[in-house]
Amino acid sequence: MLRTNPTDTSSTSSESSTSSDASTPEAVDTQSFWLLKEGAASKLGARAEGSISYNVLADNKRQNLFIAVTGNKGGGYFSKERVDITKIEECLDTSTSAKPFPSNTFREAFVGRSSNNAGFLVAVLRHEGLLAAAPGIESQHVQSGDWTAWKKTMLAQPGQLIEVGSKDSEKKSRETEPVPEHKKTMSLPRKK
Repeated sequence: MLRTNPTDTSSTSSESSTSSDASTPEAVDTQSFWLLKEGAASKLGARAEGSISYNVLADNKRQNLFIAVTGNKGGGYFSKERVDITKIEECLDTSTSAKPFPSNTFREAFVGRSSNNAGFLVAVLRHEGLLAAAPGIESQHVQSGDWTAWKKTMLAQPGQLIEVGSKDSEKKSRETEPVPEHKKTMSLPRKK
C-alpha cells in the first residue's frame, strides 16, 4: 500500500506509527520513505519473458537505501519487501568479489522465501549497473560499477516522501482478500 504525500517535504520520524484507533479494521501501520527512483528491469533467464518493476527508496533521514521489487510482468511469485542495501552488500562480502557468483548469493538478504527473490534482485542490480554478467558463465554474475557513487547519486535525488504500509497491515489485507478461482485447490477426503 503506497500513499504519497507530495506536499510534505519536511523530515518526519521514520518509525512506525499507528492510527489513533487501532481496534478498527481500517487502522494501518505506516512507515515513511523517500521514493527516489522507479524502474523496470528485464528478466535474466534464458526463457524469461517480461520485466521486473522496482523502487529505490531511502529512509526518512536519507541515511539508508532500500530496493523493493514492486511488480512482475510475466509471472512468478516474489516478496515485496524493502531490502536494505547494506544486507545486499553483506551478501556480496561472503562471496569473492573477483569470482563469478550465482543469484542465490542474495537469498539471505530477504525475509521472504520465494525462490524468485534473489534472481529478481539480480535483474534490478544489473539494470542499475551494479552487477554484470559473468564472462563465459551462464547464470553467474560479477560486481561492476561504483557502488559508493551509485549510493551517493541515489541519496542526492529529490524524491517524493511516501508512506508504506507495514508487513502486518499488508498481511491482514491479503488474508481478507478473496482467493481467485485459478488459485483455489480441491482437497480430497482422507481415507479412513
